[in-house]
Amino acid sequence: MQKKILVVGLGLIGASLCRSLKKNQTSNKIYGYDTNMDVMSYALQNNFIDSIKEDLEVGIKDSDLIVICVPVEKIVDILNTAKNFFNTEKVFTDTLSVKSVILDYLIKNNLEKSNNFIMSHPMAGTENFGIENSGEDLFLNATSMVCPLRFSKPESIETIKEFWKLNSCNVIEVDPYSHDKYLAAISHAPHAISFALSKKINNLGYTKEFPWVNSKGSLSDMTRIANSDPEAWANILKNNQDNLVDFIDAYLEELSNLKSIIKSDSVAELVSYLKKSKPVK
Repeated sequence: MQKKILVVGLGLIGASLCRSLKKNQTSNKIYGYDTNMDVMSYALQNNFIDSIKEDLEVGIKDSDLIVICVPVEKIVDILNTAKNFFNTEKVFTDTLSVKSVILDYLIKNNLEKSNNFIMSHPMAGTENFGIENSGEDLFLNATSMVCPLRFSKPESIETIKEFWKLNSCNVIEVDPYSHDKYLAAISHAPHAISFALSKKINNLGYTKEFPWVNSKGSLSDMTRIANSDPEAWANILKNNQDNLVDFIDAYLEELSNLKSIIKSDSVAELVSYLKKSKPVK
């Protein structure tokens, strides 16, 4: 049976999702909504979507599955319209990197018992942003976290899990109230560290003498994600500030420990530390 899917927000993630849907789920009807008409026109002209929905409420009414792919600072505006369709036969999900803003909204609006909004977060993306940098294979072999709520309908949960699997993702289930703590460590802090390192190198002026350092070598490996959208990431970091600050404090303690070992006379202790630091796979 053909599903009508509305993708809300046609930036890197939303547009890539549309392209993935076109490639992997050809029987579906793909609608696109964005506040920027030029972006919607671009998506339509390039066959990322089948048609434009200029009005969000109409788009939701006409759709079976709604995927919210907007930046975190835009989610409340979308939820103000979407909430009128909670606890219906429609199924909602999102791609936000921070879940607390959604959870807080549901609590404040007495919507905790919503049964058809299954939060999710595909761990996919690049340091590039915008529809022009989208790709049909962005989600290939990515891990998508599915975060059901207490009252989520089992069939809605299964719909979202199957949706991400059909978009070439590996799917895991994650507690929505733990999501942001995990993301602080595995995504948000790495971005914050990359931004800070890149800023320090900029301040030192080394790029004038060595203009290649941000394109090749170990520094470029660490600063690549500092090219990410500053406005989007400022809002992500601010909306997860408690978890992020806790992790940064712990990370600074770890750096201080490493600093002490480097300053000591023991090479063996430093070798032991570095051996223990290899990533666990």
